Amino acid sequence: MKRIGFISNLFPSKKDPTFGSFVGLSYQQLQAMGYQLSEPIVIDARVSALKKLLAYVKFVSSGVSALLSNKYDFFYIHYLTYSTLCLLPVLPFKKIKYLVNIHGDDLVGTRFIHKVMGLPSSYILKHAEAVVVPSLYFKRQLLARHNFIKESHIIISESAGFREDIFYAKDATQLTKAKTGLHFGYISRVDEGKGWELMLTAFSLLQKNNPKEYSQATLSVYGAGAQTAAFIDMVSKLNLGDVVSYYGPLSQKELGAKYRSFDYFLFPTRRESFGLVAVEALGCGTPVICSEIEPLTDMVFHNNNGFLFTDGCAEHLYRSISHCFSLAPEDYLVLSQSAINSAEQYKSTHVAKRLHDAIEAIF
Repeated sequence: MKRIGFISNLFPSKKDPTFGSFVGLSYQQLQAMGYQLSEPIVIDARVSALKKLLAYVKFVSSGVSALLSNKYDFFYIHYLTYSTLCLLPVLPFKKIKYLVNIHGDDLVGTRFIHKVMGLPSSYILKHAEAVVVPSLYFKRQLLARHNFIKESHIIISESAGFREDIFYAKDATQLTKAKTGLHFGYISRVDEGKGWELMLTAFSLLQKNNPKEYSQATLSVYGAGAQTAAFIDMVSKLNLGDVVSYYGPLSQKELGAKYRSFDYFLFPTRRESFGLVAVEALGCGTPVICSEIEPLTDMVFHNNNGFLFTDGCAEHLYRSISHCFSLAPEDYLVLSQSAINSAEQYKSTHVAKRLHDAIEAIF
């Protein structure tokens, strides 16, 4: 049984269960695969200022100590930047077997902090046994930035997949019961780049151009983020309060029921490394309306399991929302079933099996 040292600067806890929740699922999957994992070396809650600095000092110190020991066969490190800080003082003096799981901005981030923290990335990746990325799109991004990496050392693993015990298909009665309107949903961060402004502008256009459809629509929004206040302010300024409701963040266990309550899931994001919330919605049988960007176009197919709209175009999103009102019940049933079928490959059990086989092939 291989012994794995698990390192991540994001990890869920009772205090902060949504903090790196998919990293926590990754840890559980590795345990289920039969690997021997000791207590993970992690930061397991959001902290700020001095507490954050102290948390990282402890985190890096624990990581260095583990790397210097001979307790592990290899290390699984989530995030290319912050989590790999503990490698820098050790790699020049000791051969370490490790793989790095890249998530998003740790590879393609454009902010100053991303560029600074990304300076050692080539050095870290050059010594890695393997690199895990969330999508084929990110594999291409990785090779474009670091062409010395062998393709055979890149593993595609879709953010641990979705849990089948939480994200399962709607009951048939939910699909066949008569409806007087349509329930749209948004579950994501309320942050820059997530496209929430496009979504609200699209509903404003629906209000202006299709008042009858607008009166039959509801939009439920779940999530937290730095732009929550701006979101609430825009809802007020556009007079959308009669249709748009903001509820804040949810625990993972609550998410499945919410996805199943939506008729359509809106995902107007401008950039994604994978788009786990989209496949969670699909797994619940809820068609997805999303931006026509990679990697979302690998999982959402226009007029098959949802609808794609031109990236950044509120007008096109509005037309997609309006189109939903003209869809016949039997056509919606086909759309919903296609959503379930297309999500099958992203179930956590399937994703874990592919990851296990890839790890075994490399180590």
